[in-house]
Amino acid sequence: MGSASDDRSDRPSRDPEETAEPDGGDEIGFDEAALYGVVREAVEDAILGVIGTLLLVGVALVVVWAGIGMVTRTGGSAPTVLGGLIIAFGLYLGAVTLGVVPPIRDRF
Repeated sequence: MGSASDDRSDRPSRDPEETAEPDGGDEIGFDEAALYGVVREAVEDAILGVIGTLLLVGVALVVVWAGIGMVTRTGGSAPTVLGGLIIAFGLYLGAVTLGVVPPIRDRF
């Protein structure tokens, strides 16, 4: 069993001389205007990032739709192959936009 002095040593002291602040007790403040500016820019960047992502996914869907239309409406092997390449590009564009695969610039 612990003694009374052991119980007191676990608790912080209330004596101001024993609890010296490591920074000298100076008040640490921050500039609220600067913080507001940083937070506002971060939120603006996040919103623009979401809008950009949605627009790129929309473009990818349109490209895939155009490729599907080209494959199904044309006869012959050349337009079918071109339509398949367009579909592949649209799928790749959507995957890169959503971060599923890395962009080509990261591979080289």
